[in-house]
Amino acid sequence: MVKKTASTTSLKKGLTKGDLAGLVYDLHGGLTKNEAVEVVDTILGTVKTSLLEGRKVKIQNFGVFEVTRREGRRGVSPVSGESIYIPSHKGLSFRPAKKLQSAVEDTKSEES
Repeated sequence: MVKKTASTTSLKKGLTKGDLAGLVYDLHGGLTKNEAVEVVDTILGTVKTSLLEGRKVKIQNFGVFEVTRREGRRGVSPVSGESIYIPSHKGLSFRPAKKLQSAVEDTKSEES
């Protein structure tokens, strides 16, 4: 029997939280499915809480998530074409680690 891993799972449709829990369950022999879901929920909940508290989340060889402040600015309505004011707001940004970025770029060049 072949265990499913990220490389053997079809990721064309995307990866869901359930898929992540399934991978944790498959790759870790001592967890039940409910415990695997709890592990994924705990990790994602911790990331969310940290961001809401204004802290950066750095994951080695993956990247950095952080909340950024976007200043107010003038923009153009795509519907009417008229000038509008876009108020300042918070945004979420992700900066991939160099290893992840190069891996993605290598994958793009293989698909060409």
